[in-house]
Amino acid sequence: MVETTGAGASASAPASGEAEPAEEAVITIRDFEYEMPESIAPGATVTVVNEDDAPHTVTAKDDGGFDVDVQGGETVTFTAPEESGDYEVICVYHPEMSGTLVIS
Repeated sequence: MVETTGAGASASAPASGEAEPAEEAVITIRDFEYEMPESIAPGATVTVVNEDDAPHTVTAKDDGGFDVDVQGGETVTFTAPEESGDYEVICVYHPEMSGTLVIS
């Protein structure tokens, strides 16, 4: 399920000093680039904030099971894959945009 909102969202830092996967994570799209968190917990809620005017997607390049469309200036959420691994991500509108979503 994908939800769209007009306001940005923020992720809170872990209480301990350890770098644990976030239960809630944010991917920011700015200047036609993905800004990904270091890692995301399996099944976590992922918020995608598109700060560009153009529409973008967060699409699993292989069999990752997610394809999220986010219009310019909007925010959407999706559920991260349950299986740990590195998921190559592209934008179907702008194939030069790529990144890696790490689920661990």
